[in-house]
Amino acid sequence: MILAIGSMLYHATLQHMQQQGDETPMVWEMLLYMYILYSPDWHYRSTMPTFLFFYGAGFAIVHALVRLKMGFKLHYVVLCLLCVPRMYKYYIHTKDASAKRLAKLYLATILTGSLCWLFDRLFCPNISRWYFNPEGHALWHVLMGFNSYFANTFLMFCRAQQLGLESRSCPFHGVFPVCENSETENPVTGASAKQMG
Repeated sequence: MILAIGSMLYHATLQHMQQQGDETPMVWEMLLYMYILYSPDWHYRSTMPTFLFFYGAGFAIVHALVRLKMGFKLHYVVLCLLCVPRMYKYYIHTKDASAKRLAKLYLATILTGSLCWLFDRLFCPNISRWYFNPEGHALWHVLMGFNSYFANTFLMFCRAQQLGLESRSCPFHGVFPVCENSETENPVTGASAKQMG
């Protein structure tokens, strides 16, 4: 929600401060993904969330004081690439076909959205003279919205597996996939998935 609100504020005003409200939550989202993907292998349970919290806060401060233009883009790409090997690991180890479909949709939307953004960025003067402007930047936002949804749903599935919950992905009203946990007991807390909410 913070990312969506920040993006709306930035694109409505096109001011530097609101740009921080768009870009900083993008980094926070990637740090959350890193936590979910890498937390099972972290030796000290409180160290990773503490490090990621301070990293996110430090980035927000630096990014607000120093206008990181290309630096932000490179930083974001590196964070995305750090998540890829672990997402692939979860992808190859899952038996759930609909969860695998989520991962494929995540990859398809991020690649297509990135191409739309890149073409719009590189060829904007030429494209704007066309009879029909495909609005690559707008398509980027639409596709990245779906991308975030697919990523979050796939990561909920991964997190449920980490916690020892029986989880499956299924279509919601035939369109959007959701992650559902069956009523099994969590070995860590002893509570059922239904009791945990």
